[in-house]
Amino acid sequence: MEDIGYIGYKQSKVGTTFVPIVVPLGEPVSTAIASTIATVLATTAASWSGWFSHPAEDALNVISQMKPNVINLNAHTRLATVIAASQKISTNAKDVDAEKNLLWYRLAYPDDFTVLSPDDKIYWNTYLNSIRSTHKDGNNLYFNLQSAMFTTDQINYNATPISAVSNILSSTGISSNTLIYIAIGVGLYLLIKK
Repeated sequence: MEDIGYIGYKQSKVGTTFVPIVVPLGEPVSTAIASTIATVLATTAASWSGWFSHPAEDALNVISQMKPNVINLNAHTRLATVIAASQKISTNAKDVDAEKNLLWYRLAYPDDFTVLSPDDKIYWNTYLNSIRSTHKDGNNLYFNLQSAMFTTDQINYNATPISAVSNILSSTGISSNTLIYIAIGVGLYLLIKK
């Protein structure tokens, strides 16, 4: 008969479960036990690391260490340093990265686009899009990434007319090869039409 302490409560029996340790032939039992204990401790330690990790706090530490170092850098090196810091930040804190690092950079250095090459600015936008495509939205992640991007006008600032057209096409996803095929097709069409 089971003990029932109060309505709806059953007292369960407490016991231990024996887990046999398989000892390969020729290996001392003490070695097998030590190996098992080491495995259990390593597994437990690995699971504890998740309990004590603080992705947002770690991200803020990376960012706070990076910020004073970018003040006297040229625009290209500053951009590269911000991206390098972003890559050190845990994937679990990309919302913090987007707001406190990437968007911060664009707001703190709003004129860098006048000095950066179009390729630098396109790389920046591509990097931000890669974060967006690999992470779910949360804590304004997508909004902050979008706000941190260079606009088409900023990308084409000081660009040659040919590279400006190329930049516009690359931002729409049309490659230069596709453009060449379109031009050849239009040329053939005009020749046949005559």
